[in-house]
Amino acid sequence: MKDIYHLLTVNDVHKDEKAIVDVLKGIFTGELKNDLRILNYYKEIPVSYDATISHIDDDLVEMQVHQHQAVVMFVEKIAFLKSNHFPHDVLAKVYKANINKCIGLLHNFSYTQIRAERRRFVRVQIVDPVKVNFRRIDKNFDGHLIDISIGGLSLATSEQIDIAVDTAGILTVEIPNGKLEMPGRLLKIIPGESSSIYIFEIEASSRIEAAVSQFIFQKQVEIIRELKDQLVYG
Repeated sequence: MKDIYHLLTVNDVHKDEKAIVDVLKGIFTGELKNDLRILNYYKEIPVSYDATISHIDDDLVEMQVHQHQAVVMFVEKIAFLKSNHFPHDVLAKVYKANINKCIGLLHNFSYTQIRAERRRFVRVQIVDPVKVNFRRIDKNFDGHLIDISIGGLSLATSEQIDIAVDTAGILTVEIPNGKLEMPGRLLKIIPGESSSIYIFEIEASSRIEAAVSQFIFQKQVEIIRELKDQLVYG
C-alpha cells in the first residue's frame, strides 16, 4: 500500500484531523451537501461508492457504505474519503467494518495525496503464478509476475541478477491465452531478503496491448468474484 498514497500536513496532525471531522459533522447535520464518496484499492483495483454518515461520536464516524466497500474496508483497514468540502483527499483508519450491516466505523483522519489516481494505466495485482522471462544477449532470467498494466509490469525473482537500471531487452509473459513478447526497459529494482522486484516499462504494440487489456479484464472479473464470494461465505 505504500505506493498508493502519501500523507499531507496542512497545519499539524491534530488541527488537520479536527478540520476534517468538522467537515464530516457539517455533512452529517445537513449544513454541507453530502457529496461524500469512499475509495479503496483492492488488489490494485479501485472500489468506490457513495457513503452516508449515520453517527459521529467525537472523532469516531459511522458510515453507511456499499457492501462491496465494507468488504474491502474490512480487509484493508483503511479508506480514502473524497469530497469537494475537503482541501485534499482524506485517509481514514477503519476501526470496524460490518459487512452484513454495510457499516464502516472510521477514525484517525489525515489529509493525503492518492498516488494511485495519477497512474496512466489501470494496474492489476496477480496472485496466481504467471511466469515472466527477460532476455537480451548477455542476460536471461525468469521471475513471476507481481502486477501488470498496458504500460508496464513488475516481476519477482529469488535469483541475484547483475543488471543495471535502464537496461532494455525482451519480456515474455506466459498468460493463459498464450505467450506475449514485448520490448521492455528496467525502471527500478526493489531489493528484498528472499527475492527482489524488478519494475519494467513495456512497449506494447496494438496486438499486445489488446491481449494485455483482455488479461487485465479477466483478472478484474476474478477479483470482483472473489469479493462477492467473501460476501456470501465470509
